[in-house]
Amino acid sequence: MNAGTEIEETRTRGRALPERPLLSCYFPLGDRQVSPDLLDIYAGEGVDVIEIGMASPDPFLDGPDVRQSMLRADRGRWRTDLDAVLERLAKFQNPPRALLMTYADPAHPGLHEKDLWRGLDSLLVVAEQGDPLAVRLERAAAENNVALSPFVSLPLNDMAMERAQNAGFYIMLQAHAGATGPRETLDTGNADRIAQLRAAGARRPILLGFGISGGRQARQAMELGADGVIVGSQVLRAALTGGDALRVLLRDLRSGLDA
Repeated sequence: MNAGTEIEETRTRGRALPERPLLSCYFPLGDRQVSPDLLDIYAGEGVDVIEIGMASPDPFLDGPDVRQSMLRADRGRWRTDLDAVLERLAKFQNPPRALLMTYADPAHPGLHEKDLWRGLDSLLVVAEQGDPLAVRLERAAAENNVALSPFVSLPLNDMAMERAQNAGFYIMLQAHAGATGPRETLDTGNADRIAQLRAAGARRPILLGFGISGGRQARQAMELGADGVIVGSQVLRAALTGGDALRVLLRDLRSGLDA
């Protein structure tokens, strides 16, 4: 069996999300300071979804941690780097699901290269609402059986509600206004926003992202009505520190969700 076949079979085998509080964690595509070997720790510590971050020339909603990581990445090696991630995940009998987190930009390979979608379970595009490039990316993903995970930004409006209704994988709800990065507290107003999305017909899991940095906040997110959390900057910081720090953080997050 060749690597491409392994990747495709792993994706097909693992489409459904687990029926437990969901932990989705960022992995920077192409950042040479973060080895794909660390994915063994992600998988071993109960991460359900790997949020594979593709570098963008304008990551306008990301804070300095992700921005610096994207600057280190070589966008020209995206297929090689993505295969390295997916092949690593293919080793596991029940691998974490693979979600591509990306911004919409005119040079994005997903606009003209069908090969991008091989091995992916879901796509999450960060863009202004109605961005035509994001619409094209999402259409291409759907045509290649990659489920959509809408990014629901603040403030909530009718378009955000509609996108949440049409989610195929999970819904990422922006937990705080502003850029990504660890925060000391979690906005309790997320309880009302989650309730609004549910009342509007959102049926897929709603995960809070932006600012969550540990197990205590993960537990609070569940108490506010979320189905899980997405952790980016804090996971990236731990991964850059090393495997031990990453393992400690992921265990804390998993424990907070499952408490």
